[in-house]
Amino acid sequence: MENENLLRLITIFDASEEAEAQVNTLRKAGFIIRDIRIENLDELIAALDENPIDLIVSKLATSTITAKQVQQALTQQGRDIPLLVIIPSGSEHLGFDVLATGARDLIMEGQSPRLIHAVKREFNDLKARRAHRRCEKMLHESEKRARSLIDSSRDAIAYVHDGMHIYANSAYLKMFGYEDQDDIQGIPIMDMVGSDDHTKLKEFLRAYSRGETANTHLDVHGQHTEGQNFKITMEFTPASMEGESCTQIIIRDQTLSKALEQKLSAMSQQDLLTGLYNRNYLLEQLDKMIARAVEGQTRGALFYITLDKYNEVKEEHGISMADRLLTDVAAMLKSKVSEIGVLARFAGPVYTFLIDKTDPKKAEHLGHNIRKIISNHICDLGTQSITTTASIGICPVNETTTQANECIKRAEKGCQQAQHEGGNTIHLFNPALEEMEEHEQISHWSQEIKEALKEDRFKLVFQPIVSLHGEPGAHYEVLVRMLNKDQETVPPGEFIPAAAAANLMHFVDRWIIINSLMILAKRAQQGEQTRFFIKLSANTLTDDEFIPWLIEHINTSKVDPANLVFEVSEDTALNYLKQAKQIMSDLKEINCRTAIENFGLEQNTFQSLKHLKIDYIKVHMDLIANLPQSMENQEKVKNIAEYAGSKNIQTIAAFIEDANSLAVLWQCSVNFIQGHFLQQPNAELNYDFDEGN
Repeated sequence: MENENLLRLITIFDASEEAEAQVNTLRKAGFIIRDIRIENLDELIAALDENPIDLIVSKLATSTITAKQVQQALTQQGRDIPLLVIIPSGSEHLGFDVLATGARDLIMEGQSPRLIHAVKREFNDLKARRAHRRCEKMLHESEKRARSLIDSSRDAIAYVHDGMHIYANSAYLKMFGYEDQDDIQGIPIMDMVGSDDHTKLKEFLRAYSRGETANTHLDVHGQHTEGQNFKITMEFTPASMEGESCTQIIIRDQTLSKALEQKLSAMSQQDLLTGLYNRNYLLEQLDKMIARAVEGQTRGALFYITLDKYNEVKEEHGISMADRLLTDVAAMLKSKVSEIGVLARFAGPVYTFLIDKTDPKKAEHLGHNIRKIISNHICDLGTQSITTTASIGICPVNETTTQANECIKRAEKGCQQAQHEGGNTIHLFNPALEEMEEHEQISHWSQEIKEALKEDRFKLVFQPIVSLHGEPGAHYEVLVRMLNKDQETVPPGEFIPAAAAANLMHFVDRWIIINSLMILAKRAQQGEQTRFFIKLSANTLTDDEFIPWLIEHINTSKVDPANLVFEVSEDTALNYLKQAKQIMSDLKEINCRTAIENFGLEQNTFQSLKHLKIDYIKVHMDLIANLPQSMENQEKVKNIAEYAGSKNIQTIAAFIEDANSLAVLWQCSVNFIQGHFLQQPNAELNYDFDEGN
């Protein structure tokens, strides 16, 4: 899946330094840039023809091309690509012509925040337009398929807009005595029903159109063109026909008895373990609510409810007791809330609850009540009675909600936040507030990381890299952990992304390198030769002072630079290819070794090796996962190892979790292995490499 922050960019400036300044600004804002720099109109047209492009950033005028010409070329080619124009400070009037031709915005030189804001806005708008076009295409294709299925259906089906027929299938025409489509076009749906049921149908349609009823079925008498009446059940569903909102009406075959029909329907909607509605039924009802919410007919909320102690019960008492817990809580919830909404078992220890006609404040109040009901409930598990609590995420359903899956993701994120806060609580998901909280989190972590650096609250841990076919010796990956003020370990997954977002990773990199040099120097004095693999962040790649700083500290420590291997991830190297190429060349000049990690998933993955001087390739973890069972992954790993061997580059397979993978990696001629199967990251450098070999 393509990274959502990947921005494919064309830059048009006189000097490469000007373009690089704009690109670096966007990279620091979190974009992954694929940049093409062009100098004239011919190069622009060629770039547009040969590459997918998301955005163009251009100087108002270079010596060979103007922004106005760029926009005219886009218009002539019918391309939907936003153009942002960089203009000299205080000269907005110079850019009005290019705005008139279709450029999206003018940004004065030096206004980095304005550039970032404009790029985010235009990029998001572009993605929305592309998604809209894809949806239109999919809708058109779906309507074609649906029309074909409807035409061949034995059920009588019609589409009605404002009470008038706009389409009906053959079974519908036959049922009511019409010969073809032209006969029924524009005829009121009321004409299909006996006169005695007209009032009943009118009242139903009025309530249905206003969203005042959850019922979608109506029993009436049909009216044949020859005057006969017959019993029918009309089922109403929101739909669209050729882009126009309408209502689908299905006349169900009543040859089945009502009791049997209801039984079959209930079975298809029921979770077999708990007796609640199942996932499919919940999704179906959520889709219907969203359809009405988009039309402004209702507002509702989706609750995502997870039992906090389920895994403890499962581990202590076994699966059967855990199932009894799920069933017991389900029965209790059903007795309390099933009459006001749709209660379903979604998956595992997760229930979902969908309620109509409510606002966020009422939903939040109801969420607290559900939480209290669960925490106060005593579950009888045979010889034992236990209590449990729940974490609840709530997602409002309103006119801005467009997809059921997105709604569920938001409710799940709210639940995860509730769990993060210790469980037995609720969290109402608000997209705008979540974004604000993300910025606050970055600010919080920025302060925490700065204080940890100042107070030396970091520690190194090491994981051995063991030879299969590679050179012998002690090789270790160097990893970092942060300690909070209570000296508790902070997982790297929490502070490293925050450090990168706050542009602090180059300070963390330097702390790691300084402390690694001290350890290597001490081991060298003790006669222990050790090689360290140290990761470099994107912040360090763009730090012009890094190489001089590194040379100074290597000389001071008197460490053999050949015992230092500096790693850069493949996606970072491609995103900062110019800087990665330079820094790896500089590292080789001072006799350090270099490596690419997370290698093998990028398109044309071997292209990056043509630009970078490296000694090691670390294969991407996704290619190592499930390796014994995946012939495709085995083939990819083998190709990487063969290609690397032909270039005198050694390969490393990390994230080894089982013995079965070792035989496969041996056959693939991978040089080194690493992973928890060998040893978890440890503060001690105590792995026995002689025994490991």
